[in-house]
Amino acid sequence: MRPHGKTKLGFFPLPVLEAERLRHCLAANSEFSSLDPCVGDGVAFAHLTQGTQARRYGVEIDAYRAQQARDQGIETLQGSIFDIRSPAESFSLLYLNPPYDLETGATNNQRLELVFLEHTYRWLKPGGVLVFIIPQPQLRVCARILSEHFADVSVYRLKEPASVQYKQIAVLGVRRKRHQHVRDSLLLDSVRWLEHLAVKSDLEPLGERPSIGYEIPASGPVTLVHTGIPPG
Repeated sequence: MRPHGKTKLGFFPLPVLEAERLRHCLAANSEFSSLDPCVGDGVAFAHLTQGTQARRYGVEIDAYRAQQARDQGIETLQGSIFDIRSPAESFSLLYLNPPYDLETGATNNQRLELVFLEHTYRWLKPGGVLVFIIPQPQLRVCARILSEHFADVSVYRLKEPASVQYKQIAVLGVRRKRHQHVRDSLLLDSVRWLEHLAVKSDLEPLGERPSIGYEIPASGPVTLVHTGIPPG
């Protein structure tokens, strides 16, 4: 089964209060382009970027939710993110809350959290900010790619009841330059640190006014192209 065969089943929207807390982690002083590859009804994405000069782009496989996202002012394509093409390194903010499930294939099974991150992180420009919402245990499978391609990584436990139910955490980081080399020892330390956080029982919660601040760089408009079969 291709990854988008299961994404309709795995919609776990971020509570609005969590989106508002995450917004306080971000600083944006210029116009920029932002992407939610699993935009759902668009409510969380709209709250995350509220009060900024963001151009909001979204992708949603479900027709009804895609229209809901458009009603939130998000330029939304209906379809699978795996049928969407984007120029590399074009977005300043990637908000990714993927399906929490396994991709089932003929040869191997991978977590969809990792599959979605691998597919979309290249669309984030160097210096761009990732906001990644996943169940805490799945941080382990994503530790390598996060360590290789992101700096200044922070991990927080989310605390609203719906977030607690799915053990949601927020991972924030800054995209490294494409050819930026990370020493093997530092890479290994980072991977081990993230793997430890994947099982840490007292992970720091995301507060009302987080002390961290991620500056979102400026970027221009982006054109997303749907290359798959038009949705019915």
